[in-house]
Amino acid sequence: MRISSTFCATLVTIIAVFGFSLLILIPQNVSADITNFSFKPTTGDAPLTVSFQVASTGKVSTVEWNFGDGSGTITNTSLNATHTYQSAGNYTGTVEITTSDHQTASQTFLIDVTGSIGANVGAGATIPNPNNGTVNAYQYFLHEHNNTLTATSLLPLSIQTDALSYSQGDTIIIHGAVKNVSNQTAVTVRIINSLKNLVSIAQLTPASDGSFSTQVVATGPLWIKAGNYTIIAQYGPATNATTSFNYGGGDGTSKLSAAPTSSTFTLQTSAGSFNIPYTIRGGTVQNIQLDGQNHILTVTINAPSDGSLSIDIPRAMMDSKQQLVVPTGPNQTSTTQINQAELPDQSFTVQVGGQNVQVTETKDANSRTLGISFHKGDTTINIMGTVSVPEFGPIAALVLAIAIISIIAVSAKTGLRFMPKY
Repeated sequence: MRISSTFCATLVTIIAVFGFSLLILIPQNVSADITNFSFKPTTGDAPLTVSFQVASTGKVSTVEWNFGDGSGTITNTSLNATHTYQSAGNYTGTVEITTSDHQTASQTFLIDVTGSIGANVGAGATIPNPNNGTVNAYQYFLHEHNNTLTATSLLPLSIQTDALSYSQGDTIIIHGAVKNVSNQTAVTVRIINSLKNLVSIAQLTPASDGSFSTQVVATGPLWIKAGNYTIIAQYGPATNATTSFNYGGGDGTSKLSAAPTSSTFTLQTSAGSFNIPYTIRGGTVQNIQLDGQNHILTVTINAPSDGSLSIDIPRAMMDSKQQLVVPTGPNQTSTTQINQAELPDQSFTVQVGGQNVQVTETKDANSRTLGISFHKGDTTINIMGTVSVPEFGPIAALVLAIAIISIIAVSAKTGLRFMPKY
């Protein structure tokens, strides 16, 4: 007898009863697997339409799409999807397939949508400037956005984790921001597991700048099922945001990995000192330096194990902005002075060990919080922006030291006094 390759058996038992033989085949479930997943484009200006394609083993019964921008979950049977992201932001989405034998597999993806300065208008359309003759179009646009374009890159509500995946006992660091804070309204944060069950809930009051954060330990009887977990943030009756992460599963007991360390690094620059709050798990922060000329923030770490870094970058110290292309040529003139801080945001470029990595991000008007994963043995994280304050370099420090020593030597030799003698 020939058994089809699509039917597997794990147990064959022959029972002899009164001379008869009985052959028992117990079927084995074949776990689902996503064999191929692609999406494009991965980045671009809003509105951005992204096409998704997924391939899987086994007979697929349902496909669940969560695009990570608060639009909700779409459940169907299609392995292809398209979605349009209407506003700028970093979106972490998931696709989860379920086969006919109730096996599941999932994939996480990250979409980077940038803001756009120009408006989308039809061909031949005319947009009048109501202040024509008083201010130019750029100045009028700034006036309409309270003299800053940063607001065009902020979502009404955003939420992210410090990493894209966690194991049992890990601490999940959650950051978020509310664009327009209303009185003492709290943000409700819920975590839903892959079976759609509630595993955690909290209410957080945003700070005056709209930022909020919390930590959740992934352990205990509610943290058993492996798969994609969804975080849902709700602010008021109509404003919500979602993100997701992958959880490796647990045994139902309470286990704790090494607790994350939270601290603040004070960085001295020529424009003053800046406090940089951070939380790190799986390692320690050794030093933070700013290369003001190249707009690079370098974080030196000691990583005895895999982990993640959540770091708040003050906008006044360093930022990453879209760059305007100013026309040049003999017949081109420009009289508008553009302040970099007024331009819309674009994503930081982040390298760990010299390799570009994906990061999570939330931001408010004053700072941008990045979640960066690293591996055991990594030592250097480079965060690259487009604008920063100037920083004291080694030559400037040497010149300052020589000047101080020279003043001391001259005063000792000539008896020069800096304080009057009475």
